[in-house]
Amino acid sequence: MSGSSRVHRLSGLLGLTAAALLAAGCTVNGPDPEPTGEPAPASAESGMPKRPAELPVAGAQDAEICTWLTGQQMSQLHVARPAPVQKNGNNYNGCGYLSDGTGASTGISLRVVPQGIEPFLAKVNSADGSRKTVDVNGFGAVRSQIAGAERLGCDVFVDAADGQTLWASLSLLSGGSELNNEQMCEKAQQAAGAAVTTLQAKG
Repeated sequence: MSGSSRVHRLSGLLGLTAAALLAAGCTVNGPDPEPTGEPAPASAESGMPKRPAELPVAGAQDAEICTWLTGQQMSQLHVARPAPVQKNGNNYNGCGYLSDGTGASTGISLRVVPQGIEPFLAKVNSADGSRKTVDVNGFGAVRSQIAGAERLGCDVFVDAADGQTLWASLSLLSGGSELNNEQMCEKAQQAAGAAVTTLQAKG
């Protein structure tokens, strides 16, 4: 597959509504490949801080990822009903959470990308000015919104481990404007932080 095709596919995936992203019962294309090589800090080129640790995300399957948000965290994020995410032709294992009806109508998904954050971000079609480097529990991360689909949601990519990216995505389920872009990105970052907290506790 050409680089442009991969970018187009990823851009389409990231711009999908949460209803598609969070659907369950789809076939799985197989386990994510394991990374190779020794752990290394994030590249200075990305402006990321050195990882404080390696989060245990490599090879995680859907069912395990669905445990990365606790009941209390789900309540704080106003989501419920964790279920495997639809694969949409890619190999990224993950879990989706639908709105619990108590807050803005949004859905959240968590995925593990078996690729380092820098090469993965090179495939993401971010809207101009939407990328922002942030700190998620001491881990470097990047917030981003898809060009042309800014009102559909926001994504946060966490430098979780060598060759591994934790991808937290928030999608607006309703057609209204319950949350502005900054609020969506803040909630996506909150979801990423909640998952990192759980993973840090696992050691």
